[in-house]
Amino acid sequence: MKDISPDEAPDVDAAPEFGPSAWEHSTTDADSDHGLAEAPLPVALEVRSAVAAEIEDALDESGSAGRGSVMDFFWTGLAPFTFLVVFGLTVLLFVLTVFLFDPTSTDLAILCASVLAVGLLVLLPLEYHLVRSRIERPIRRLEHELLGQLPWHPEGDQLLGRLRRTVVEVRNALRIMDTDLRLEQERADDLLARLGERSGADAFSTRVADSLRQAESVEQFAAEATRLVREVWPADEVVVLHRLELENDLEVLRWECLGEAIDPEKREGGAPRYRKASLPAPVKEAFRRGFYAESGLPFSQDPAFPDARSFVAMSLEHRGVGAGILLAASAELDPPSSESLRRAHPLFSLAFGRAMYVRELGEAEIRDTLTGVFTYDHFLTMVRHEVARSNRYSRPAACVMVDVDNLRRVNQTHGSAAGDQIIAEVSQLVRGLIRSTDSLARISGGRLALLLPETNEEAALVVAERVRARVEEYPFIILRNQVERMTVSVGVSIHPPFGVTALSLVDAALSALTEAKEQGRNRVVVLREQEPAT
Repeated sequence: MKDISPDEAPDVDAAPEFGPSAWEHSTTDADSDHGLAEAPLPVALEVRSAVAAEIEDALDESGSAGRGSVMDFFWTGLAPFTFLVVFGLTVLLFVLTVFLFDPTSTDLAILCASVLAVGLLVLLPLEYHLVRSRIERPIRRLEHELLGQLPWHPEGDQLLGRLRRTVVEVRNALRIMDTDLRLEQERADDLLARLGERSGADAFSTRVADSLRQAESVEQFAAEATRLVREVWPADEVVVLHRLELENDLEVLRWECLGEAIDPEKREGGAPRYRKASLPAPVKEAFRRGFYAESGLPFSQDPAFPDARSFVAMSLEHRGVGAGILLAASAELDPPSSESLRRAHPLFSLAFGRAMYVRELGEAEIRDTLTGVFTYDHFLTMVRHEVARSNRYSRPAACVMVDVDNLRRVNQTHGSAAGDQIIAEVSQLVRGLIRSTDSLARISGGRLALLLPETNEEAALVVAERVRARVEEYPFIILRNQVERMTVSVGVSIHPPFGVTALSLVDAALSALTEAKEQGRNRVVVLREQEPAT
């Protein structure tokens, strides 16, 4: 292999950055995949300094382990052998000169100096050649190799081949270390991000607990909950829904659009309908899983929000069952994480249950303990408000009286508990047939009263007939193998003309109910005009 003089060697400092070179095409695939051409220049220089120490070990191993060639053994032992030859010749000449001649001290000094000079003349060039050929030249060639300036022919130099393999191993180790370092750095960054996210979620949970602790009513809870959701998630619209007992609809407690509360009834297209049989995916999944979050959807999952592409919904529990939904919708395709809301979900649910208990305690005075409907006193209060509103705006209203027929016979035959069961079931049937804006109350015994706002005579007759037919066809199971068929009599009064006062509207409905009883029960009677008192 041709040696390269220092003048012919390329300038290392002016060498370009690593890139494709001729030597890359002459190496194996493994060397190309892990080529030093991909390493930066400082790495190559560091490897050069590290290889200097490896050269001494490579020279020793070439003779001791038997892995080197004959040339490696020759060049390794040349310098010590030359030194011994020169030293032996010096001693031999000195001895011969002393015994064969009678030299003076000056002659001996000159002889020693001459031998030493000859030895130096032989050893110095030899050492220089060894340094150039066995140390400096491999390092320079390896440096050119690292810089991608010269091809590599490992069969030409066994030492260079071993150095090359050593450098490849070192470089592979460095690459593995660098990969491991990047992985550890990514893992550390991920842990720091998760730690920051969890810290933010904990701080948000603290704010949720402090804010919702002050909510004493369902309305206050809804207002605070919507505000808190918008703090950590870019919700365009937030809705709080409440599941009505014994009904399939979800009642809208609060609706906020872009931070402003809106009236669902005044919304374009009217209030959204959330029925149990056709709940949108976010609401249905929230009831099933407790918490639901989805983003980047190609289309909206709720018809009430046609532009929404991301949803967050959480179930609000009361008495161990899902009684409400907190639903947030956003038009963003990639909103921030909802982890804070997920971690605060139990706090929202607990505050909602507390607000519901407060509502139930407040309604205990106005609710009938047997049926759960309003008491007669509260019913009269609602009738007064509705009559005053109807008089002011000239709007119709209807009062319907419903009485269970032959209830005394059931009490005498099966006991009062069976009669109470029938009254409660009739109340449930009636509640399932009226609107959420209508009011139902128990007057006494098996007699119920209905207040239907914004209802004329024709619509009131439809509701009354629907109630009568539903009770007539319903089987009341008293015992396991005993079924009772019950009927109801219904009386209807309309404002106007009745209802100058609340009591007059209720008395008119009672008069119609009495007339239905007298006509044979199981029928609907409408009092169309007020009969003069006799």
